[in-house]
Amino acid sequence: MSSIHAVALLGAALFTCAFSVREAFAESSGGGGLTERMVVAAALKHNPTLAAAAGDLRRAQLLEQAEDHRYSVTLGLDGSATHTRSPSLGVFGVTTPENTTYAAGAELSRHTVLGSDLKLRVEGWQVKSTSSFLISQTTTPTQTTYSLGPGYGTSVKLSLTQPLLRGAGRDIYYANLDAARVSQVSARSARDQTASQLLLDVLTAFWELDYASRSVEIQKRAIEVATAQRDETALRVKTGSAAPVDVLSFETNVATIEEELATAQADQAVRAGELLRLMGDSELQIGSDTNTSVATPEPELESTPGARESIRQRALSVSYELAQQRAAVELATVQARTADESYRPKLDLDAYVQAQGLGNRSLSPMYDQMTGLGAVSAHVGLAYQAPLDGTQRGAERERALMAIETAKQRLTAIEQRVLADLEKAVTREESSRKRVGLADATLTIAKQQYEAEAQRFRTGSATALQVREAENSVRNAELRASRARADWVESKLTLEHLSGKLLERWSKGGGE
Repeated sequence: MSSIHAVALLGAALFTCAFSVREAFAESSGGGGLTERMVVAAALKHNPTLAAAAGDLRRAQLLEQAEDHRYSVTLGLDGSATHTRSPSLGVFGVTTPENTTYAAGAELSRHTVLGSDLKLRVEGWQVKSTSSFLISQTTTPTQTTYSLGPGYGTSVKLSLTQPLLRGAGRDIYYANLDAARVSQVSARSARDQTASQLLLDVLTAFWELDYASRSVEIQKRAIEVATAQRDETALRVKTGSAAPVDVLSFETNVATIEEELATAQADQAVRAGELLRLMGDSELQIGSDTNTSVATPEPELESTPGARESIRQRALSVSYELAQQRAAVELATVQARTADESYRPKLDLDAYVQAQGLGNRSLSPMYDQMTGLGAVSAHVGLAYQAPLDGTQRGAERERALMAIETAKQRLTAIEQRVLADLEKAVTREESSRKRVGLADATLTIAKQQYEAEAQRFRTGSATALQVREAENSVRNAELRASRARADWVESKLTLEHLSGKLLERWSKGGGE
């Protein structure tokens, strides 16, 4: 997955809606209805957990970029000016010879894939000195001061340091880069896992709020029906066609439903608060009159043959949590390649070749000597170093191998848990799908029963208690049908989350 695609995937808030989140909530408060797109857009835009995961991914990308250019060619420049006057003892007392040196140099260095360090240095200098000499050949020894220079010198030096044991080879060169790349894979999977989990949580909260809102609507309609029944019965009492006790029965029913309505409204407020928390924007508000009811799809009553195995295979291949742990195994493997490197014996080859030139009071002798390779030096050397106790190296190697084994065991444990969670989610989806059909059938029967009892009550063949029970059966059947649909939708969301389809669906432009 490219970085551009990763950024596009993370920016799911941008593709979920083309309008302002606050404007959308303003519309919903005005009766437009709260939709999945609105709550997902707000959550992906404001949720701090997702923002933190995105920041971790960006840090991992920058780390890989830095490690990829860790061993680029390095340019070094230096210059100096030195003037010294050092007193010294002589035959005629203390003398103070002087020396003035101006030097400048440039160096290119590069660490190569074989572990070697290459350096090319070009240096030039000018030196001028004044010294005192004793002339002893004369009858009377005398001290004379001489000025030397200015002298001009230059040198070109190519040096190589090649490790033959410790620090040699591709594994050492690419160790940090390979680890950074694995860390980026892990960070991307963690970001996607966080985004998918956020989608699951916010959509589940949305459908829980939707169910709570439907429950409030059902209770309000039930109060209207019960109140109408009470008023109708009160009129019949005045005409003598109904007993006064029947009015009390409907009064009790109205009071009971009002009590259940208060509980449903409190639950609606709690669900709204949870949804707002997941959306992460404290300035947004969901009123008790906000319409969250949306059309739920009708479930297929029969499962698709082979669907369970297909979901299982997809979950194992695209699970973000498994991808993170696979990256942990890979990281432990990368780190194991160099775990004991600092405790290996060290054998380094050190070599250089250098050409120099020097001219006295003129630059041309310096150039002639340099171009003619009149002063060439060369050096080759070996340096060996080894710990006399190999215990620490063995322990570090064993620790690295144990880290790999531990990561693999955790991967196996996560695979087992993912499959178990998937099996439970599939079973729940199948069960809730069947419950939708059964709840609808029960609701149809309950409505027919209520109509029959209401008609019998009008003709005096049924009691108020029978009508009340039939009415409550309809209300309970409506609540169960609404609950079954919410459970079915939430179970499908859980399946999509575990199989990686949830984030994929929303990344392609929506969930409605």
